[in-house]
Amino acid sequence: MARHKEFVPEDVIEKSIDVFLTKGYEATAIKDIVDSTNVHPGSLYNAFGSKKELYKKALEHFTKISKFNLNLANAEVAPPRATIEKLFFDLIESTNERGSVGHCLISKAAMEVGGVDEEITILLKSVFEKSENLLCRLIERGQAAGEIPSPRPARKIAQFLASTVQGMQLVARFERDKKKLRAIAETALATLDQTD
Repeated sequence: MARHKEFVPEDVIEKSIDVFLTKGYEATAIKDIVDSTNVHPGSLYNAFGSKKELYKKALEHFTKISKFNLNLANAEVAPPRATIEKLFFDLIESTNERGSVGHCLISKAAMEVGGVDEEITILLKSVFEKSENLLCRLIERGQAAGEIPSPRPARKIAQFLASTVQGMQLVARFERDKKKLRAIAETALATLDQTD
């Protein structure tokens, strides 16, 4: 009996991200993953159980490697104002890269299966809550240091900015004008200075 080629699960997860980004969850077939990874279907099922489990692993991995989340990860020590601005402008400047505006697996999942599949929705809520909490922490630190003049509750500002990022990622799926995206970002960031 022939043995199937050994593979590294992390490599399969990494390659599957690109497939899911390109085709979406529903339109992706196991054959698409097989074609991308050169791993036998039986081996994929043995390692991950189902397409959905592989998708969840891809979402979890994507949150660890996305530039947005990497920037947020240092919320306790990074310069608050500069970090928040970097979150927005890095996304715009890397418009065509994976993890940028328009190329975010999390946003794509939220639009496609968020609210439809309970397990994936729970996972997405956890990701969004973590990002919002880290953004809130940056704002709190910025307000305490005088970098962010707005007296509004940090949580409300964080919710608004996080929602704006999600909206930008949706718009960027069909809008490639960086000037337009930059204008949206600048308008959103202006809330950090609003004192009324």
